[in-house]
Amino acid sequence: MNLSHLLFFSFLLLLVFQVRSTDDMIEETCKTCASKSTIFDYNFCMSSLNNSPISPPPLLPTDLSFLALTPMLQALDNATATASTIQQLMSEGGGFEDDVYGRACLRDCLELYEDAAERLEEAVMVFVARGEIETVKVMVSAAMEAATTCETGFMERDGGDGGGGAMTWTSPLGGRNYKLFELGEIALCIINMISPVSSMSL
Repeated sequence: MNLSHLLFFSFLLLLVFQVRSTDDMIEETCKTCASKSTIFDYNFCMSSLNNSPISPPPLLPTDLSFLALTPMLQALDNATATASTIQQLMSEGGGFEDDVYGRACLRDCLELYEDAAERLEEAVMVFVARGEIETVKVMVSAAMEAATTCETGFMERDGGDGGGGAMTWTSPLGGRNYKLFELGEIALCIINMISPVSSMSL
């Protein structure tokens, strides 16, 4: 075997090692996070971390900092896309033209999601540039709260229950709210794993 063949096979072995190392870290991370919270979605975690919008540095093992970026970027994409979806729902033909309460909920959600997108964008920049873990956790938590608050607004829709606040219909943003919250959970769990002081519990 000449030198060029040896180098080629060495390169392939390094790639295989990196893939296996990344897969193992993702599985271990999701299992660890799931063991810490009864509401953590292990399958969602595996799916999200295995579909990263960014690629790890060539021939370098994936680390927790890289993994933490994945759900933060996915959450940012979710928040931005959801804000656009809300605008479409509020526009002519969106189905809420004659629904005063529904439009009020959507306006609140739009404001919440626009703020969440700004916070997540800043969180990513702070995490990458300065590594200020506690600041990032506050920003990610605020984005999760936005999803919860948005969903709660629809769940407390009055009408049909005497104004008691029980859920009488399905939120048009339920899936998106759930996804943003879950992505925040994944990000917080991983960040806590690399944080010197892990004080936030899921």
